[in-house]
Amino acid sequence: MLKHVSFLTRNLNATLAFYTRLGGTVEKQVVTSEGYGRAVLRFGEGAVQFFEVPGETPAPHAHWAEHIALHVRGLRDLLPTLRNAGVAVTRDLQSSPGGRDMAFVLDPDGRQVELLEA
Repeated sequence: MLKHVSFLTRNLNATLAFYTRLGGTVEKQVVTSEGYGRAVLRFGEGAVQFFEVPGETPAPHAHWAEHIALHVRGLRDLLPTLRNAGVAVTRDLQSSPGGRDMAFVLDPDGRQVELLEA
């Protein structure tokens, strides 16, 4: 099940204004421990998350900043299976800020995919 999609932005306030005009509701707006502005907009059951990266170019940025997040069941068992199949794990199993197991892997095109225990 899709949890959220995450993107970078240079101007979080302008981005929030744009997406709220399109019907999004700001669910959360915080500054992360790394110093990024972070906001989550809710669109029905789905969410779009933005990390503010000031300046003209967002790169380089933390590898996890742009990603697809999926709820999965049995992440502790799934992660070794993915590794054995040759999937690159870019952030090993750890607790998410909400206390659930999470990990990051790369899809075949090199996109970051956050796996979060359902």
